[in-house]
Amino acid sequence: MRGTASSTDRLRVQLTAEIDQAIASWVDEGLVDATEWLTEGRRPLLVTPLPAAPGTWFDRIAVERVLRFFLLLKQLIGRHAGHEFRLMDWQVRYLIAPVFGLKRPDGWRVIRTVWFEIPRKNGKSTICSGLGLYLFAADREPGAEVYAAAGDRDQANIVFRAAANMAAGSPKLKRKLGRRGIQRKLLEHPVTHSIFRALSSEGLRAHGLNVHGGVIDEVHVHRNPDVVDALETGTGSRAQPLIIFITTADDGAETGSIYATKREEIEALAGGHAEDPTVWGVVFGADHEAEDFDAFATETLKTANPGYGVTVLADYLAGKAAQAARSPQQLNRYLRLHLNVRTKQTTRWLSMDDWNACARRPGSGVPVPVELDDLEGRDCYGGLDLSSTTDMTAFSLWFPPQTDDPAEPHIWVPFFWLPEDNLKELERRTKVPLLRWSKTAAHAGPALRLTEGNVVDYRAVRELVTDRLAPRFNLLSVGYDRWNATETVSELIDAGIDMEQVPQGYAGLNQPCQQLERLVLSRRLSHGGHPILRWHVDCVGIKTNSDGYVKPVKPDRKLSSKRIDGVASGLNALAMHLLRAEPDEEPEPDIRIIG
Repeated sequence: MRGTASSTDRLRVQLTAEIDQAIASWVDEGLVDATEWLTEGRRPLLVTPLPAAPGTWFDRIAVERVLRFFLLLKQLIGRHAGHEFRLMDWQVRYLIAPVFGLKRPDGWRVIRTVWFEIPRKNGKSTICSGLGLYLFAADREPGAEVYAAAGDRDQANIVFRAAANMAAGSPKLKRKLGRRGIQRKLLEHPVTHSIFRALSSEGLRAHGLNVHGGVIDEVHVHRNPDVVDALETGTGSRAQPLIIFITTADDGAETGSIYATKREEIEALAGGHAEDPTVWGVVFGADHEAEDFDAFATETLKTANPGYGVTVLADYLAGKAAQAARSPQQLNRYLRLHLNVRTKQTTRWLSMDDWNACARRPGSGVPVPVELDDLEGRDCYGGLDLSSTTDMTAFSLWFPPQTDDPAEPHIWVPFFWLPEDNLKELERRTKVPLLRWSKTAAHAGPALRLTEGNVVDYRAVRELVTDRLAPRFNLLSVGYDRWNATETVSELIDAGIDMEQVPQGYAGLNQPCQQLERLVLSRRLSHGGHPILRWHVDCVGIKTNSDGYVKPVKPDRKLSSKRIDGVASGLNALAMHLLRAEPDEEPEPDIRIIG
């Protein structure tokens, strides 16, 4: 595995260098416009890793073909109306080059789905229209069907009409399509018989789709999945279909929406927990959870808006910032539309940089695995979080320091179970490598333990605790969430394990949350980099009540691909330790919660 990861990293570095070199030369040639946003070193908020399977290569000629096609088009609105459509370097770096340039060994595109999320007025609808036209007229796909899609007819027509107007305004494209090729509701190529039309949920029943390309604008306004499902399931007979989602953030209020589901997938891919080389995602916006976040600062506006000063004027954004600063009523709208902040989202909790540092030797960056043999006979506490089907069941051991040495860390050892029959479906939904984790060694067994059937067999959990862990370590007590736990708790008590319920509200979890954050920030926690626990930590958010108490937010397992069961079990174990800790070990009352 180590060699594979190393070769993947090397190929990814090589592909990145090739893309950057190509963009620099295209800027020199006048094919691409340089911007301060990219040259000053700014980066998107989230980016998924470049696909880098063995044999992946960068087709510079294919990307250049897209760039030259855009030069055939004219800008339609505003101060750029009538000018040729020359793409900007950030658009090429984070959209055109990876999507159209990364190829499989057989020459087909790797990427089939694109998520491009960006604040308003950064030219997303315009580039939508241009990409739709390219897929329709220049992608060398006979009989291509391309759709500009939206939740309602009017929204779908915005992108389509812009594309039709671009086609009509391009002498070369107009000649190619002919008089009958550009119609009010349809573009049709007279030679290839390709079509481009608007598509909404109202018109779905009229079409049996054979999709080569789909451009879905403003995903956050879609109220049902019909259009998206029709496009995604209609690509099966195409060699290199491309579905492009271009959107601004939603308000974070609706769990399980199309936007929320897709955004969770991109976050998992960007975090390195999930793997899907056919999906490319980039999110531009401000990091509102950064310690120095200033919603109204010019630098914040520049970072969130790569089109700053070009597609979206500086004085326009400054005016919106001033308006939001004066009116709390306007603040959330400003944050969402112009900084791409999901305003009602639960607060992200632990920084992954801080978390990752707790798996490394201080000052060296060398990973430090947690070895159970080294912990033999030590005092520890347990934490249990049970599940039924789609959640994992998790059990954690928490080893407090044996001495007063401030350099000695707390040690967290997690164990996970999943019903075998549900593995493939849950892997499909979450896109995390569950099967691989079930074959990855961790803590005297696989990182993910599978039980037969479609529900977790709690006997496997009880047997691990009573037969393998309790005899090796001084297990002082086990904290648990009472949900679905009555039988298991009774049997563990009968086996001589001290079991104590941990209330799952603010009162029960505030202190463990604060202590865990304190340990992570001070690097006094060692967790060995367990991949499933890392995924769960990256998923967890927190809520704060009026008294300043916090608790983690459990995602709706039916609607969300996020899971936090490992974190829940660890907090239950830490709660047991805090019950018995000396007063000077308890967390400070004014501990800061990230976010």
